[in-house]
Amino acid sequence: MTDKSSMKLPSNLKNYGNKIQISYQKEEYLKSFYQTLDKVARELTYLEMTEAKPFKEIAQFQRNLVSNNWPGYYAIYSGEVVGWVDITPASSPRLCHRGFLGMGLLPSFRGQGVGYNLLMKALDHAKKMGLEKVELNVYSENAPAIGLYKKCGFSEVGYIKNYRKLSNRYFDCIIMELSL
Repeated sequence: MTDKSSMKLPSNLKNYGNKIQISYQKEEYLKSFYQTLDKVARELTYLEMTEAKPFKEIAQFQRNLVSNNWPGYYAIYSGEVVGWVDITPASSPRLCHRGFLGMGLLPSFRGQGVGYNLLMKALDHAKKMGLEKVELNVYSENAPAIGLYKKCGFSEVGYIKNYRKLSNRYFDCIIMELSL
């Protein structure tokens, strides 16, 4: 038997290894998720929001995901949410074959395979529930996220110049999609 403490972990998981759990969204993690969402939003770089919306609104969105069995997963480390992913189907019956991706990770967990594991879990769930395509918008300056999405099979299908304006600075957006 091999001693786990001496096993060499893959380099992309060297800091956290198997201590991170990918879990379907649960009520017990809502407050932790909310704090993580707010931290990522306040980075002003990756999400459209600059701070989390009121807790009640975020909790209702998360509960709606769960009650509909839509893809929504948390990355859990030491009992706290350190990342998330969700795929929300379009509400129109003519568009409900499409899902829209949202995700984020705390800075110290980026670039270590956590996002990949989250995303693959959500994509598998989306396919099993009958979604045919997943779409996302990503800021053109977010090279690590673009690389992750391409690694998971997404392709670029559009570009929006001046998509967002924050503090008199414009951000361009790449539109990506993946057929499941």
